[in-house]
Amino acid sequence: MRAFAAVLLAATLARAQAAPEDDYRRGEEAYRRGDVVVAMAALRGAAEAGHAPSQVLLGSILDQAEYDVEALSWYRKAAQQGDAAGAYGVGTMYLSGEGVRKDPAEAYAWFLRAAAKQHAPAVIAIASAYLAAENAALPPGLGAAQAADWLRKAAALDHLAAVDALARAYRVGAFGVAPDAKEAEAFAARAAAIRGKAGPEKGRKKR
Repeated sequence: MRAFAAVLLAATLARAQAAPEDDYRRGEEAYRRGDVVVAMAALRGAAEAGHAPSQVLLGSILDQAEYDVEALSWYRKAAQQGDAAGAYGVGTMYLSGEGVRKDPAEAYAWFLRAAAKQHAPAVIAIASAYLAAENAALPPGLGAAQAADWLRKAAALDHLAAVDALARAYRVGAFGVAPDAKEAEAFAARAAAIRGKAGPEKGRKKR
């Protein structure tokens, strides 16, 4: 009898854990086909149950609909669970000043949290800040000495602007790197390869 009760409890817990995942899948599918109403209905229950991916996607939908305060709340809930996408979402809200007072220092603190977990959009956001800093001030919280490191991380994600920037940097000496013709040539070739991949894909989409 005791063994049966243990099996029943385990099955109940498994169903409870599966439900948010199922709701998330339904919500994501509805969102992809453009049915935002169904997506939000599916996601809300899972988000309220503490499912971080549902919290992030619900936050994103609300963010796009300009329900900024609620969007930020869901991003925060996900971030508090250690979710990198949630942390990135919080950062975007601070950077734009939506749902909260604009605060670039706070924004990049959140981006750094997300990037520490290899969240690609956060890595690219930080690298982009270094690129923009060639003609403007570097955002608070980012050190100039780390510029090349972040550009390399973004380049590893095939972020074309970062690859181009490293090619230039190694040609003339910038972002803290010494001129190196071999490295410059390697990054230039990589940039060309990325552009080559983009061309056929655009062509296929047109057809």
